[in-house]
Amino acid sequence: MNSNLQPRKDIQKKKTAAKLPPGQRLVRSFTLASVVVLAQGWLTLKGQNQLKILEPPTAVTIAAPFELGAEQKDLETQIKNLALNKPLRVGAFAIDPQTGNYIDIDGKGQFCAASIIKLPILVSALRAIDKHQLDPKKLLTIRADLVTGGSGHLQWQPVGTKVPLMETLRLMMVFSDNTATNMIIDVLGGKEILNKDFKTWGLAQTKINNFLGDFTGTNKTSPYDLVYLLGRVDRGELISKESREWMLGVLKKTRVRTLLLPGLGPGAQLAHKTGDIGIMVGDAGIVTTSDGKKYYVAMQVERPHNDLRANALIKDASKLLYGRLANYSEIAEIKANQNLSKQ
Repeated sequence: MNSNLQPRKDIQKKKTAAKLPPGQRLVRSFTLASVVVLAQGWLTLKGQNQLKILEPPTAVTIAAPFELGAEQKDLETQIKNLALNKPLRVGAFAIDPQTGNYIDIDGKGQFCAASIIKLPILVSALRAIDKHQLDPKKLLTIRADLVTGGSGHLQWQPVGTKVPLMETLRLMMVFSDNTATNMIIDVLGGKEILNKDFKTWGLAQTKINNFLGDFTGTNKTSPYDLVYLLGRVDRGELISKESREWMLGVLKKTRVRTLLLPGLGPGAQLAHKTGDIGIMVGDAGIVTTSDGKKYYVAMQVERPHNDLRANALIKDASKLLYGRLANYSEIAEIKANQNLSKQ
């Protein structure tokens, strides 16, 4: 064959690089487009996931059940002086909801909760009843895994014993029954469900880490959280009127009456819940004077094991608080008269 008739190399390359038929080009274009779209989607999703990881959790913003007025700093100093030269960590928050006058001594600090954790647990149970998620006539069963030591007598009942729900709640609050508390935590769905409730209500420092009895103080709360919760309930939030009346009636029957109560004046009533373990003692409640004046108070004192100076401090601080918050209008009137006499 004549060499002049051989195809040129550049023509061969052009033949190799020749365009595909229209149908094949369409398939190839579609495939490439799909790959691009998938890649973009993956990168976008990855970016979104990274943003979600970097974003801080959304804070719960709920209006406080009271407005802060004048901070009673001189009263705070008096209470702090009760702990001078003592190895005690004092937390306190109290407020007169009418005037807004308040004290705050490490009120938002996190303390061991002990049995005061039963207060928000009770609110969770009453909310579940109000929302028809829990039948108040339900019978709870004492199970071996829920029985614990410490306060209360259900620990001595035979495993398998049936106890009405409302009676279990009463025992949890009046006698601070630890086994009853575990039965309530269990029927409400466990610690995680309750902690979600607490966060939703705006209790920033309140958390159940372990079932009762929590003798090492792993369950936590703060004086402010406790007062905040009592304030919301007393204002008519979170639970129904019927549940609120039942709750306050039960809290007035709390058997431990050696902390806040001795500091109150004649005729005053206290709806409250105490907590007492080796390293912490505390009390939180609603004080109502004989003439109907009201204030909310919570105190928690962490201490060396069973140091009774913490108990005495709460009793003495309660007396100081009562003298100020229960009779604030009288003190204001006296001061006003004194100012007039100086003019």
